Amino acid sequence: MNYNLIAIVLILSAGAVIAAPQFPKFRHFFRVPEGWAGLLYRHGLYVRRNNAGRHLVWGCGWSMNLVDLRKTTQPVAASEVLTADNVGVRLGLLVTHQVTEPAKAAHETQHWPREVAHSAERALRAVVAGVTVDALLNGRLELGPQPLARVQPEAAKIGVNVLTIELTEVILPPGLRRAFAGALS
Repeated sequence: MNYNLIAIVLILSAGAVIAAPQFPKFRHFFRVPEGWAGLLYRHGLYVRRNNAGRHLVWGCGWSMNLVDLRKTTQPVAASEVLTADNVGVRLGLLVTHQVTEPAKAAHETQHWPREVAHSAERALRAVVAGVTVDALLNGRLELGPQPLARVQPEAAKIGVNVLTIELTEVILPPGLRRAFAGALS
């Protein structure tokens, strides 16, 4: 019999028993739900994207951030906008968007939903600045495609696809509201 081989096997077995409690420190399981993407990092540096499922990584310093890839609708609070005839109206928006490139969305900006909302506001201000109050009230539904065309290229730079921009509310100044109410009655 080869006693050296038996001794080596016994030493390795004893080492495995002693080291077994240390394995959980080096073994990381990450679960990525359906409709999400997992961004895998090692010691704070981006490594790769993981799709839905269970992922096993060996070693130290691994972490994962989840990014929602599902379509979502975000309300944008009403803000004051000047029309072409210098009337200040408050406009509220509803922006529907979806993350297409999660690594870009996470790394290009600090808070991409806020960035998309601000882009939509700026685009709406630019469009409404060339429209009168009457045209705004009459063509409120047709106003959406114009800011959408302005926002989509900006959002694509940060890995987000803006699907729709809807004008949800138009709040007129009190004096103008009374004038419109008087004209209707």
